[in-house]
Amino acid sequence: MAEAGRWREAVEAFSQAIAAGASDYAVHFACGTALMRCGRYEEARVHLRAALEHQPRSLEALNNLAAANLRLGDPSATEEACRLILAAKPDDHGALTNLGLSLSHQGRVHEGLEALQQALELAPGDRIIRDNLLLHLNYVATEGEDLALVHNLLCAQLPSAPPKPLSQPRPERIRIGYVSGDFRSHSVSFFMAPVLRAHDRGAFEVFCYSTTHAPDKRTESFRQLAEHFVDLSMASDAEAARRIEADNIDILVDLGGHTSGNRLDVFALRPAPIQATYLGYPATTGCPFIDYRLVDALTDPEGAEAFSSERLIRLPAPFLCYDPHPVTPAVAPLPALAKGHITFGSFNHSSKISDETIELWSQVLEAVPASRLFLKARAFSNPAVRGLYLQRFADRGIPEERLTFSGHTEAAQEHLAAYGQIDIALDTYPYHGTTTTCEALWMGVPVISLIGNLHAARVGLSLLSAAGLDSLAASSAEDYVALAIALSADLAQLATMREHLQRRVARSPLCDRARFAKGLEQAYRRMLEVYPLF
Repeated sequence: MAEAGRWREAVEAFSQAIAAGASDYAVHFACGTALMRCGRYEEARVHLRAALEHQPRSLEALNNLAAANLRLGDPSATEEACRLILAAKPDDHGALTNLGLSLSHQGRVHEGLEALQQALELAPGDRIIRDNLLLHLNYVATEGEDLALVHNLLCAQLPSAPPKPLSQPRPERIRIGYVSGDFRSHSVSFFMAPVLRAHDRGAFEVFCYSTTHAPDKRTESFRQLAEHFVDLSMASDAEAARRIEADNIDILVDLGGHTSGNRLDVFALRPAPIQATYLGYPATTGCPFIDYRLVDALTDPEGAEAFSSERLIRLPAPFLCYDPHPVTPAVAPLPALAKGHITFGSFNHSSKISDETIELWSQVLEAVPASRLFLKARAFSNPAVRGLYLQRFADRGIPEERLTFSGHTEAAQEHLAAYGQIDIALDTYPYHGTTTTCEALWMGVPVISLIGNLHAARVGLSLLSAAGLDSLAASSAEDYVALAIALSADLAQLATMREHLQRRVARSPLCDRARFAKGLEQAYRRMLEVYPLF
């Protein structure tokens, strides 16, 4: 079953064997591996540890345990396991990959990139290493030309089937296929749900091709929203491509880019005549089989074509539509009124807290006396990771007592309620927040963002402009700090903004799914009008 990719059935079989008394290395390792493929990382970790009790030096089990620890937000344990592997086998590219990711999650992104580069040199054809290297380049300040060049160098020569013609005769409705491993509780879901709700079903026939190995309640909601919901999680690339081609899809849309679990190799087989990428990745894919990238004029202004292997289609800004969680806590009163000091905050992924970001935030804390900084991310559950970040701030003169850390919270309401602890959100740089910015605004918290040159560093501008808050998008570090000072100086104004911000966002283009779907559908029609591209 495992060999056939039937991982859920394999888990059941291995679990039954263990319950019947089997308890050797092989069964625990196999069960742990199958559980990982199903996204059940906590259970996988238990079995992988059991396997290592039988064979403490198993590099396979250590590598899988490292990956499970990373998924569970324990990058320091991942690093420890990887260094044990590399001490025994310095050319283990899997261990180098997991080491690179663990370092990045600890904020040591440059070290992480070095490890990923070493891994790719050892295994130049490994897609997972390539994707991770490209993704993590977005976390550091990189010139647009350099970022595009690396993507093109690593992806331009990937095998690609020739484009297929549009089906004839043309169907009455345009067939759109969305491919994603994130039709689940994931950031992407907050922006795809409104699209599916608002699509004109009289003109468009919508297919969702799910590749997630860890379906959840959110997956079931997508199953209800989609006219056709197809589970391709167990399908090979060739099988997935055949299914998509059989569905006569006109435009196939990738929602992952080079992020974890993507199926770009399916797109390389060209199952649809027009192929695009959207939403999930903040840069060009560099892939010759992706024809279009959907953006807006703020994230990718005139001239951004130089940084993209795809043709850019600019949607009416913003380039996405936010669907708030259906059950959110009430907006809390401004915490500064009770605490007597301003609390800045960020709930972005730890990898986004770059050296540039630390420097920027340190300047803000210096400029606003007695202020505090509240940081929330999965990695901050780990004391070792918190210690690393404390040192990074200490190196810039910020003492420990001005910093508060919080780890991941599973319940959405608890997570959103945590915004009640911060007065002003600070965006990361050069990789902006997206879901975190939308969440903060929805919970009444204004966000200050620094505008850069590339898509990842211009998302804040697009989101804030959509909410009528473009004045909070700073054009320089000095302006960023000045905005923090100005917002902090008038608590009455800040409290009023907090009181009305959710209503303002709800009525803005950021949450107008009918408007957004219309613009997206016009973009799809333009793609069909100019086909073939070349």
